[in-house]
Amino acid sequence: MNKKLATSALVLAVLTFAAAAEAGWEEGVAAFRAGDLGRAAQEFQRYVDERPDVYQGHYMLGQVLLKQNKNQEALAHLRKAYDLEPGNLGVQMVLGKAYLDNGRYADAASVLGKIDAGGLPSAQRVPLFQMRAKAYEKTGDDRRARGELKLAADAAPNNADLWFAYGAAAFNAGDMQGALSALKKAADLDARDADKQRTYAQALLRQGRTSQGQAKQNAYATAASALGKIGSPTYDDLIAMAGAQLGAKQYDGAVATAQRAASQKATDWLPAFYLGQAYTQKGEFRTAEAKLKEALTKASKPGDKTTIWTQLGFVYEKQKAYDNAIAAYSQAGNAAGVKRAEENKQTAQYNQAVEQEAAEIARLKQEQDKLKEELKALPGAKPPLR
Repeated sequence: MNKKLATSALVLAVLTFAAAAEAGWEEGVAAFRAGDLGRAAQEFQRYVDERPDVYQGHYMLGQVLLKQNKNQEALAHLRKAYDLEPGNLGVQMVLGKAYLDNGRYADAASVLGKIDAGGLPSAQRVPLFQMRAKAYEKTGDDRRARGELKLAADAAPNNADLWFAYGAAAFNAGDMQGALSALKKAADLDARDADKQRTYAQALLRQGRTSQGQAKQNAYATAASALGKIGSPTYDDLIAMAGAQLGAKQYDGAVATAQRAASQKATDWLPAFYLGQAYTQKGEFRTAEAKLKEALTKASKPGDKTTIWTQLGFVYEKQKAYDNAIAAYSQAGNAAGVKRAEENKQTAQYNQAVEQEAAEIARLKQEQDKLKEELKALPGAKPPLR
């Protein structure tokens, strides 16, 4: 046992034994155990009045008053107990929690921050770390709050909720390395929890948007896998999953997921748009065109329509329907797309003219060769001069 804990326990045992013969203590303890808070408060108040410098009386009276929702009086007595015995871990923990519960976060941070976690039994360390994390968060010290959440998770490595709390805090702070590691542990430990899978997937999607090459594709694939573990996915889950599958180049999967999303909310434009994207990547441009036109009929926001027109312009380009592509890009306000489509149209026209000229030359040569053969067939005829 820690020396400080051993000393506190010894003092408490001695004073408790000595108090047995003193008025108020035994009666207060008995009433407290029986749930008679009014009698307990009276007895401990009598004990405190007679022995104002004994911390145990203030400590017990403070706890009784807390149960009676007399919070300000309770805090005063608990603070008195703390001032009389500042090194007592039990008093520190109870006072810190009381401050926290009453919104006095700076006071809670001050008291709880002085506790040496190494002096606590392992079962009490996690609650301490959690209380300190909340106190630090409420006082604006997010970095220290995350540190306490990490300590709590490390102290209980199989607790999915603790890893999730730390991972979510790291994610919100932009610490993607810490977030992904912690959220993966939370999702693996509690695979049936939809919120854990969603948050892990959100972190992976953010990683995918900021990555390149195979790393990008892997992040999207893992996000799609996490979302796929949700037993009863919502519409938003399916939309996120379809987007992840597109990023992972899982185009058949994206088609199936977008169709499921469409069955849940037929009036929204996103399922049709994602279907248009998936069919574009599969090279099924006619189907992609039809889905994108469907998305246009459902979209209402100008920004959404711009996104669809841009994709539709690309699909028209792939089909070499350059006039349609130019019109689509113009609707999107995409000057670069218009310029590219116009250049591709000119190139296609030039190539077509070259091909037509080559075909005409080939036709003329064929006719000339045929004429030569016919002249050869005439009696006494000679081939014409070159």
